[in-house]
Amino acid sequence: MPRSQPACLEGGRPVADLVEIQQVLFRYCYAHDSQDTEMLRTVLAKDASLLGQQGREAVVNAYTEGYKTLTKRRRHLLTNLFMVEDGETEVVVQSYVTLYLIDGDHEEFHLTGVYRDHVVLEDGGWKIRTREAEMDVPYNPGDAPAALTGRRS
Repeated sequence: MPRSQPACLEGGRPVADLVEIQQVLFRYCYAHDSQDTEMLRTVLAKDASLLGQQGREAVVNAYTEGYKTLTKRRRHLLTNLFMVEDGETEVVVQSYVTLYLIDGDHEEFHLTGVYRDHVVLEDGGWKIRTREAEMDVPYNPGDAPAALTGRRS
């Protein structure tokens, strides 16, 4: 039986790349929500730029410090993902983000917005380099001191 060609998106990118890119974004959400800094490290590019920090370790350290101020658990949900820009080794993926906060046995809808993730091919895998985040309402962490409200989810 002849082998079929891999499924491709419009423009020729293999669907497997899109799935891998989506998995990186979903793993970011899980790592952030569970405060798993080791997993977070695996989804960030070496030259990641997030939370006003430059470089993977500086970004992970900023998340680690931020986690110390949070009292509610989080659930980031990404939906409606699609590629805005598609290059050989860098893509921009846009998605809607919905954030829920969990306090004990109480769950509350917190915010929605749009993420534009710049994802790069690095060491054979896709990694997040930067993120543009536009929230539909002014961002407020929901449980962090006022001094930290400039942080993006």
